[in-house]
Amino acid sequence: MAQHRVVSMAGRACAAISALAALMTMAACGSSGAMVDGKPVIKVLVQYDSTNRLPIEKNAWVKTLESKCDCSISWQVVQQNAWAQQKSAILASGDVPDVSIRAFNPDDAAKFPYFENLAPFIKKMPNVQRFFTQNPSARRMVSDLQGNLEVLPAEMPAGGSNQHWMINKTWLDKLGLKMPTTWDELTSVLEAFKTEDPNGNGKNDEIPFDVSALGTDGFRWYTPMLALGSTGIVTQAQGGPFQDGIYIRNGKVAEWLTSREFKQTLQWYAQLFKKGLIPADALTQDGSKYGSALTGSKDSATVGLAFAYQPAAFGTHADEYVAMPTPKATATMSDKDVVWDASGDYGKYENYHLAVKKNDSHMDNILKMVNALYDEKMSVEQYYGDIPSLVTDEGSHAYRVSDKVFSDPNVSYSLGPCFAGWFPNDVRITGDPSITAMQKAEASYASAYGHYTVNVDSMPIWVKLDSADEKTFDGNNTQILNYATPLIAKWMNGTNTDFGQAWDTYASQLNKLGLQKNVELWQKWYDKYTSQKF
Repeated sequence: MAQHRVVSMAGRACAAISALAALMTMAACGSSGAMVDGKPVIKVLVQYDSTNRLPIEKNAWVKTLESKCDCSISWQVVQQNAWAQQKSAILASGDVPDVSIRAFNPDDAAKFPYFENLAPFIKKMPNVQRFFTQNPSARRMVSDLQGNLEVLPAEMPAGGSNQHWMINKTWLDKLGLKMPTTWDELTSVLEAFKTEDPNGNGKNDEIPFDVSALGTDGFRWYTPMLALGSTGIVTQAQGGPFQDGIYIRNGKVAEWLTSREFKQTLQWYAQLFKKGLIPADALTQDGSKYGSALTGSKDSATVGLAFAYQPAAFGTHADEYVAMPTPKATATMSDKDVVWDASGDYGKYENYHLAVKKNDSHMDNILKMVNALYDEKMSVEQYYGDIPSLVTDEGSHAYRVSDKVFSDPNVSYSLGPCFAGWFPNDVRITGDPSITAMQKAEASYASAYGHYTVNVDSMPIWVKLDSADEKTFDGNNTQILNYATPLIAKWMNGTNTDFGQAWDTYASQLNKLGLQKNVELWQKWYDKYTSQKF
């Protein structure tokens, strides 16, 4: 399982014969000692996330980078769908490139002794040093307990959770309804969505509230369990042990799978299913069906409420939707009792964006290259495109992205999220519609975010289990989810209404399968990492 890792593993392993062929073609990845115009050739591998990116050599910032590192760069681009195979081949050969971008992660570095520990070189990379000073979580997520730093992370241009309650504001306004602030108020709104034809097409085709399937591998992206925020439990649906039933409050690790708050959430969902406010097959529907329902028909929106990233999830009806602030589970709760998903760091940072070959013969040039990549302006250019042709530098850390960057869906400029760089806090990006929508959605949760302390009431992104404890955790977790998920679905959709003896039996069995042991493991490593100093 290991869903708590902050790693994106692209593709699947191919047949052994294909891997062998790849191994042969990938030989001699590292520095060859070649020179061009008296400058060393540095071999740089970058993993692309799509086939329609502008060839990297056509980006003007590449020439600037070569000037900064006083070297000639030999680029090797590997498409994401081929990377799993080629990665295995490279690691098997032991001949890694001089520099690898968005390729290897800290787990790879821990298993294979091919990568340079960059911690002693930080002062030679002042831009990286500034990055870590401003974002200590970024450094900690890629460092081991001894402070070794063999992979550098990247920071995306926008942080915040990628999960939001998205409600059809057009429907609310048409029916004269206010934004609901409690579960009871929300239930009344959903009933109106079901019965009062808010999309105005004369058909009974409205889906008041659509939720994604439970699945069998944990409670992840857009999980219905995001509703736990209404009860005061801080979710982290994009990563970390929350996905496997673990959360943290005031520095104390606990499990939510048998909690009072979880039972309360299941009982609320059961009411919604019973009233027909959620599709009967929602918990087992294919992901494509869920996505299709969100976009509605050509002429009408059909979904009133859903967990989604931003209004764009609703296709041509995007302008009808807004982010709904977290509703309270009960009217008697204090406003300060509600929270929202603490997945911000999982969207903000990625831990596998730059690695350097150990004992490389051109380390001075490479360090200059890395420092240049993590420069503010070059980070912007790597992500969006060249200044000034695609991005305007407006001064005072403000950058305006040209409409051209987003106008043609068949062309992606520069590296986008495949870059090696970061966006300092004082950088302001305008012209990126995704960031604009994200910031607007996040504004609805400003107060909820203020009701808990990050890394104290949420699991830090940089806390991880060692390999032995991870193996124990994964073994326990597989049994726990296999047993729990079908039962949870039955309570959630109202098939099972026994929250007495059946619930007690369920809770007892989860503990027998290792749930409390899992809590102890995460507490152990939370304590170790939070006491870490470097």
